[in-house]
Amino acid sequence: MTSKFSINVSYNGVTRALEIEPHEQVTAVLQQAIKIFGVTQQPHLMSLFFEDGTVVNENVSAEAAGLKAGIKVYLRQNVAKGGE
Repeated sequence: MTSKFSINVSYNGVTRALEIEPHEQVTAVLQQAIKIFGVTQQPHLMSLFFEDGTVVNENVSAEAAGLKAGIKVYLRQNVAKGGE
């Protein structure tokens, strides 16, 4: 039984629904978000952010990161990921 649910991902003012599963890694969710918005410029620098501006932890499952049905997250560049 799958327990898929929808989250809302916003990028450059456009919001799209994304179907995810609670056990799915946030890195996989991030890749899906990058794909649905067709981000081609420096996709490795992108992260998902909560409305309060905190980064969604990419090293855990969607459920553990706090992604719930109907939540809105933002896809944008993560300055901290830049490195050198």
